[in-house]
Amino acid sequence: MKLTKLTALLLAVCMTPALAACSSDADASTTTTKQPDAVTTTASTTTTTPVTTIDPDVPVTEPETDEPSDEYETITIAEALELCGEPGNITEERYYIRATVKSIDNAQYGAMTIEDETGSIYVYGTYSADGSINYSAMTDKPYAGDEVLLHCILQNYNGTKEVKNARLIEFKKVEQTYDESAYTEMSVADARNAEKGAKIKTDGVVARITYAFGMVPSGVMLVDETGSIYVYDSDLAQRVQIGNKITILADKTYWILESEQSNAAKFGYIGCNQLENVKLVSNDEKTDNAFDKSRIPESTVKDILDTPVTEDITTSLYKVNALVKKVPGNGFVNYYIFDLDGETGSYTYTQCSGSDFAWLDAFDGKICTVYLTALNAKSTTSECFFRLLPVLVEDNGFTFDLKNTAEHVVKYYGIGQFNASYTGDPALELVTSVSSDLLGFTDAALTYTSSDNTVVAFTTTDGKTVFHCKKSGTAEITVACTYEGVTYSEKVTVSVTANESYDYVDVKTVIDSEKGTEVTVKGIVGPSLVNKSGFYLIDETGVIAVLVDASVFENIAVGNEIVLMGVRNVMLNETKNAERFGQSYISNVEILANYYGDHAYADADFITDKTLADFYKLDATEDHTTEVYVIKATVFEEVTPYYTNLKLKDGNTVVTLYCSSANQYNWLKAYLDQEVTVEISPCNWNDKSYYAGCVLAVRTADGKVVDELNFAN
Repeated sequence: MKLTKLTALLLAVCMTPALAACSSDADASTTTTKQPDAVTTTASTTTTTPVTTIDPDVPVTEPETDEPSDEYETITIAEALELCGEPGNITEERYYIRATVKSIDNAQYGAMTIEDETGSIYVYGTYSADGSINYSAMTDKPYAGDEVLLHCILQNYNGTKEVKNARLIEFKKVEQTYDESAYTEMSVADARNAEKGAKIKTDGVVARITYAFGMVPSGVMLVDETGSIYVYDSDLAQRVQIGNKITILADKTYWILESEQSNAAKFGYIGCNQLENVKLVSNDEKTDNAFDKSRIPESTVKDILDTPVTEDITTSLYKVNALVKKVPGNGFVNYYIFDLDGETGSYTYTQCSGSDFAWLDAFDGKICTVYLTALNAKSTTSECFFRLLPVLVEDNGFTFDLKNTAEHVVKYYGIGQFNASYTGDPALELVTSVSSDLLGFTDAALTYTSSDNTVVAFTTTDGKTVFHCKKSGTAEITVACTYEGVTYSEKVTVSVTANESYDYVDVKTVIDSEKGTEVTVKGIVGPSLVNKSGFYLIDETGVIAVLVDASVFENIAVGNEIVLMGVRNVMLNETKNAERFGQSYISNVEILANYYGDHAYADADFITDKTLADFYKLDATEDHTTEVYVIKATVFEEVTPYYTNLKLKDGNTVVTLYCSSANQYNWLKAYLDQEVTVEISPCNWNDKSYYAGCVLAVRTADGKVVDELNFAN
């Protein structure tokens, strides 16, 4: 065991930008956290303030001793907690505390939890002995399990007793103790296939480090010649670098966020294939070890995202050709990995406002060779989909082989237009010509033929090819493309079940039904819900929100006439807010029939004699969520360092629109700072004492502009 007294050395320090949610299912706001004294924080940037400067050519010395020095008068953690005092108190005097590091909670500025036999306390930022170097810049630093001597101030910050501005005087490395015989040595591939709970010894190359909020290293992608697996362990991630070859002991698990477990079970997703509870046996400290790329299977972004979540592909590496795209947001950056059509893809999941993927900037707008994995699947009530983690990107000057044009066009633009089954005539206009500036081809023609024109058929009028379903039955459709002498085709089988009758009710009957009643109802698919996966179902008798799986939007469009079966429901925390009504909606939905068409939804019963002030005053103890108001108001955007939102105002009255970000109302931004006539429904999905609004449409001189948010996705 080595005891090190840290000398003063100022190194470049990279602190963490504040987090902004930038996923489609998150609140797109910026969350700031309390930072150490040496940094100042804004909504999207963090600036390090130098404490001192030194000559970089001066050699650094780090004295060593075999035993902890006894020259310091220390206090226990119990005494430190007592000295923290009441909320708002901060000590003028510095104290010495000798303790064991329980955990490193933020590796950028050295937030940690320390403990001794009398208790534990949080350390808010750790620096070198003279305060000139912060934790992240130290060449030698303590980790969990090590013993430290801190010289620090004590404070009670809003009720949290903690160590402030800790100076690391000395620390002692404590070697981990473990029974290696309890672990079975195996390859990464075998570790992937091991049962949950198995104790595993394995080795491999660190291919990528992942980061949690605050740019805290959270885990690593480990790769050997047999495969790859994610290793979740913050302490390990802080001790290693990309290119290190390491040997570890760990437990096998399949991880799912606790709040998503019930949704994941519904879709058959077993979780992220990973290792946890890690002990680092060895590290060669080399950063030039490269993982064996020759064994990584080739795939496409489309095939990965189309893989059912029931298949255990998480943390397996794939090699794809993909377009890397950087999309800046308000205080965050999204990075997308798209397939060669420039549309099929997903964002890289970040907890750090995108700063953990800044290394992708060099590849922005380029088609590259990307080694990536489906790190995890996001599980919601409506869908379960893979999130991508790029591990390595190479710009090899990709050039698309035009001989592959016909196959590309059929796979990405042809086959996907058809559903497996139909309950009516979609009268669907089909793609007949495709061009791609990205890949360098023009006017690749698509053709369609049916094996039974009495079941499904194609008509051509004014150069447009339209797909029709004629009668019940099954037919095989051939989709073909010929480009520069190369022909490629694929077949898809569709079944048609037409003219089935259903015993359905109208929307008003659903609204009047008791909570929990199973209903079958017919209506027109209306505008999208916002911040929920669903739409408004409308007929001449009423309107009600409908929650559906995101996959449903592949088969319906605004204006379709449908029959659905579901449960009349109310969203409300009855224990917490029994005095409020909540949100009326239909849940557990199955679309029984889609008769298609482009029908205008009924609006004769929409309420037209109220103002925005009337809307604002609606009583949340009564159900107004099955009403639509036609109101004049001005659209404006509220932008803060923490969030953006669109609102409506009329005089001194302001109504908030329900959303997680103003981006969910991008279509409405065309009317910013204009007075418009809106169709707006009261909504209360989250137990508020007031109604927020959901704008269905803007009425214009030419008709309506309808919110199709979920349909566009």
